[in-house]
Amino acid sequence: MIISVINKKGGVGKTSFSFSIAKDLDLFLQSNDSSIIEQIYPNKAKISASPQLLDNCVFDFGGFVDRGILDIIKESDFVIVPCTTIYNSILRTIETILEIKKVNLNIIVLITDWTSENDKIYTLEMLESNFTDLDFYFFKRSKILENSMKTGASFKELTEESGLTRMSYAVFYKEYQRLLNTLKGN
Repeated sequence: MIISVINKKGGVGKTSFSFSIAKDLDLFLQSNDSSIIEQIYPNKAKISASPQLLDNCVFDFGGFVDRGILDIIKESDFVIVPCTTIYNSILRTIETILEIKKVNLNIIVLITDWTSENDKIYTLEMLESNFTDLDFYFFKRSKILENSMKTGASFKELTEESGLTRMSYAVFYKEYQRLLNTLKGN
């Protein structure tokens, strides 16, 4: 399985989702962007300016699309594009998807960090007005992204820590489980 996570816009949750998906599905993780993944996912993560195509891998691509990245995206089973509700994020997401669609149509959009139903709906409507054939997942603002990077625990591990975390992350984790089921083909 090859999964690429990309958006030209930074700060949308690419690394947090890439890391958690890789860890929860027991996949390798590669990135072309400077981050802490090698420290929090030792022996299973690598940062390289030119990531190499590798099976059973999640690729966390920084905010640009070049030839080598497009080659990996072309071979990906899924391309995940996280997007926040900020207008510039929506525009950069549209730009990213337009480039990706040239080589891979199996695109999943994560609407992340939304705080109000209106913002979520606005973002969805903006994206659907440009693309009618995408799958969408919705992740309300949650400390789980930050906590995952701080602790080196995946979303699943954080959620299952205690009764309190199960309750705190319940809505986020339900949607994350739906995403994992899609990626696993369930």
